[in-house]
Amino acid sequence: MPRGSKKYQIPLFLEKIGIHQADYGAWLDRITVAHSVRDKHRLKKKINREAYRKAIHAAVEASNGYDVYTGEKLDFHLLEYFAGAPVIERAEKEVPTLDHVILDADDPKFAFCSLRTNKCKADLLVEELVEFCTVFLAHQKKKNS
Repeated sequence: MPRGSKKYQIPLFLEKIGIHQADYGAWLDRITVAHSVRDKHRLKKKINREAYRKAIHAAVEASNGYDVYTGEKLDFHLLEYFAGAPVIERAEKEVPTLDHVILDADDPKFAFCSLRTNKCKADLLVEELVEFCTVFLAHQKKKNS
């Protein structure tokens, strides 16, 4: 059994939609490796994989199945997406993605949001995104009036 299956209990909301502990643990291990390898190159330092695993699990629990930024429901059946399986004809607002809130090799923070939200937010902090959206909306109102 993968490390995630042994140590991290599947959140109740995932269990209720039929995702099993072993599948969750395997996914948790795959996503941990994928993000730690990518971030090792971004940060140019060794990544504490257990800290990543813990932070990703905490983000899943904190989401309770919803986009942390918009409150929209996510379809966590699409966890396979993170393993590289294609998302075919799904609304981007339903596809859960892992967002870096704090990029840190030893104490990262993650959040779950939709693919649509993650594309819009990109590498911006929430405060930066709010500022951008305010400017964007003001310009659109001015342009359209």
